[in-house]
Amino acid sequence: WYQRRVREAVVSTQSTGGGINAEYGKQWYQRRVREQIFEKAQLCLEDRDAQINAAYEMIERDLDLIGSTAIEDKLQDGVPETIANLARASIKIWVLTGDKQETAINIGYSCKLIKPRMEVLILEGDESDEVKFEITELQYRIEECKRAAKKEGVDAEFALVVTGTTLRYALEENLKYKFLELALQCAAVICCRVTPLQKALVVRLVKNYKPVKGDDDNITLSIGDGANDVSMIREAHIGVGISGKEGMQAVLASDFCFAQFRFLERLLLVHGHWSYIRMCKFLRYFFFKNFAFTLVQLFYAPFCGFTAQTIFDPLYITLYNVVFTSMPVMLVGIMDQELSVENAPPEVYEVGQLNQMFNKQAFALAGFHGFVVAAGCLFIPYQMFAQSINIDGLDQQSMYFIGTAIAGIVTIVVNFQVALETTLWTIYNHILTWGSIISWFLLFLVICSPFAFHISPDQFSYFDGIYRVVQTRIWWLTMCLTLVICLFPFIGYRLYVILTQPTLLQEVVYNIEKEKVSKLTTLTKTLKQPLKEIADHLPLHLHQNHKGGHALYATKRQQSRKDLHGRISSAQASTRGYAFASGEGYGRRMITGGEAMVQIKRQDTRHIASQIVDVEGEDIQLPMPTHVRPRSGSMRSSTKRAQASRVVNVD
Repeated sequence: WYQRRVREAVVSTQSTGGGINAEYGKQWYQRRVREQIFEKAQLCLEDRDAQINAAYEMIERDLDLIGSTAIEDKLQDGVPETIANLARASIKIWVLTGDKQETAINIGYSCKLIKPRMEVLILEGDESDEVKFEITELQYRIEECKRAAKKEGVDAEFALVVTGTTLRYALEENLKYKFLELALQCAAVICCRVTPLQKALVVRLVKNYKPVKGDDDNITLSIGDGANDVSMIREAHIGVGISGKEGMQAVLASDFCFAQFRFLERLLLVHGHWSYIRMCKFLRYFFFKNFAFTLVQLFYAPFCGFTAQTIFDPLYITLYNVVFTSMPVMLVGIMDQELSVENAPPEVYEVGQLNQMFNKQAFALAGFHGFVVAAGCLFIPYQMFAQSINIDGLDQQSMYFIGTAIAGIVTIVVNFQVALETTLWTIYNHILTWGSIISWFLLFLVICSPFAFHISPDQFSYFDGIYRVVQTRIWWLTMCLTLVICLFPFIGYRLYVILTQPTLLQEVVYNIEKEKVSKLTTLTKTLKQPLKEIADHLPLHLHQNHKGGHALYATKRQQSRKDLHGRISSAQASTRGYAFASGEGYGRRMITGGEAMVQIKRQDTRHIASQIVDVEGEDIQLPMPTHVRPRSGSMRSSTKRAQASRVVNVD
């Protein structure tokens, strides 16, 4: 049919003189034959791929390349630096991608996930038994490399690359934990040709893994920018979506979202670290202050015969956690910063990973500290007021007086404790911390006032308590003594830990403070350098009986001064001024009226007049500027010359 149509077309065009010739008809016929072969290959039920490839080989020949198009898939700005800093923070990084193996490995190198010194291990089995054998072989290979590196004194690092087909068998029930143990021995893991479901399964495997029974789950974070990452983002503890060119599905399914991958570094290493430190301080202090408050009433129980009588005013019990102690610690939990953004290295993130700031030991120490404070706040005032009387000669051992005195001491001690816990001091910290102490005085002045007592005697039973307490001098002494005794163990223990067993965070803070002191010392030396230069250019003259009579030693320019005095004339030497003193040459100038003075060259005039400089308590004579050189031949000029000398204080 094709041949017949071509012949008809050729004959008709030749007879009519058209533009289609036999060569064009032949090409058209060959193209249609190839299309027919390709269509048959697509409809074939057996060996379809082979026949389609054969049709491709037949069609794609004798072609001229006109041009090509491509899609550039490059990394965002700051991705290599972010991944490097996350690795320094001991964060395990897994890359789950749909790219092929070669592309995934190249991406690993370009983003610095795979370092040049790392040994790349490839897991690419196609069957379950083969994958199991490869996992065992790679584990043995890692152990051998670690032993060899240990002998050489270096660290061996590995990167694991897994294909999607292999991952299907590696995630089976009998192999998934062996695969995970292998992956955890590697610094970087790249899974390529992975489906969205496999991404979620890998995240679930890491999240639920517990090497030791009773350990907490591993905290996982998934970050992605496309719809194929939604299942992975939803499976992890924390999901992060990147709003890019692949839609908003990942953003809508995430807990946090931002526009650049590099913002992940600030989210984790800065805000994550700050959040952990704040929460730990908040919890420790909250346990401490409630232990201190509650145990005071427990220790008071024997004194009241275990009748459940509270030593505190009921209103104080109500307002203790609402007004007197809650605001400062809330501000610490919101705004406190142990390290600034510039001074926080990625390694301090390990403090949260190791749970060093709040654990069972920290809880026990907070409880013991509260026990010590409660005992001190009760027994020290009780003993201080045991034999005391007020200005009217009355006994001061009443429950109302002792209860008000102890309430004030407890409030002051626990607020000073939160002040010791605060690292970043702002105007709000000062207002809330010291304002909480002041609020106790102000509210108790109202609660214990006669006006409140007349309104409700039963509700405001601690009548006149605060007025008698603040008028007693021994209460102020007791408050200061209790404050020192209760906080000294805490300060001593913290100092002992910093000096003997510091945490990584404490070491970083100590090094930063040490660097600040070093910079301050260097700055002080730099500011003192001009004084040293002044001392190196001092004249030989020694001044006495002026501002305490301090004497000045001969300076380095002593010899140059002697040479200068040898060159100038005696008349010039007589003009050397001594401000506020009748030194050598002064009387002669007064008698001769300046006739003995001679003109000298302009370059020597800077050595004529002088000024007295006080450097660290010593009087020094320095040359005066040339513009104050007096005229010769006049007694009035010589008087002005003496007045032109001035005293300068150089700190």
